[in-house]
Amino acid sequence: MANPLYLLKKLEQSKIATEKKLAEFILENPNRVISMSITELAEKAGTSTAAIVRLCKKLDYKGFQEFRIAIAKEIYTKRYVTHRDRQTSLNYDSESTVGEIVSNILDVVSDAVKNTDKLINRNNISVVVEKIKKARSILIVGSGASGIVGRDLHQKLCRLGYLSSFNEDMDIQTIGACTLTPEDVVVAISYSGERKNVIRSIMEAKKNKAYIIAITRFKDTTVVKQADTVLYVPDTESLYREGASISRLCQLIIVDIIFSSLIVSDFENSVPLLNKTWHSIDHEITE
Repeated sequence: MANPLYLLKKLEQSKIATEKKLAEFILENPNRVISMSITELAEKAGTSTAAIVRLCKKLDYKGFQEFRIAIAKEIYTKRYVTHRDRQTSLNYDSESTVGEIVSNILDVVSDAVKNTDKLINRNNISVVVEKIKKARSILIVGSGASGIVGRDLHQKLCRLGYLSSFNEDMDIQTIGACTLTPEDVVVAISYSGERKNVIRSIMEAKKNKAYIIAITRFKDTTVVKQADTVLYVPDTESLYREGASISRLCQLIIVDIIFSSLIVSDFENSVPLLNKTWHSIDHEITE
């Protein structure tokens, strides 16, 4: 069954006032809701028990008890981040001092890192590591700020001896997706989860039954729906953001976790490869 929190997210736009009110309350307080009775929830949300039962039925749950259990499972397996946790922004204006800017950015980065930790599904990391290790090749797709992250993942995989490909040209990425096989893996990186060129590459790869891994924000997007395994970053920035600094940082954290996990999973072979690739480039230090 679909993530109950995603189903509720869709109801936030409902024209039915009771549905909208309930959805908003539960999304803001998932940890509280799982310990409430149906009567308590009705009272706290300012609605009725009948409205809660109708909501549960609409979301294909037999009743409130089943719905509450589904939310609990989602919280403890995905470590759900509430709206309040993820609403971070860079707050400064033309009068801001350098000190204020430094403090604000460091605070936002600290919050983003903490929220990334809440969203990391350790089991999914293990799945991704095994899929990459067994893959014939890995195609990385992404553009803009996510493309920078893709380039970083590409060079890290190359250093460990994996057959990885990445090209800034999105058309070349799609062409690459057309040539994949069931033995291949795609890593799609997209903060919005709705980038058309990324989705196009994913759809071509799926036609060839390649395995799709997504690194994207915590939202019910097209990329999430099409991926086989998702590694989430916090939904911390507007899609019309100034520099994509925070989202890029969170994506890079995920990349470093994958990279480090790959090293540890095959330590005896990985370390010599890292040393070899390091020494193959001129790193002469002048004193």
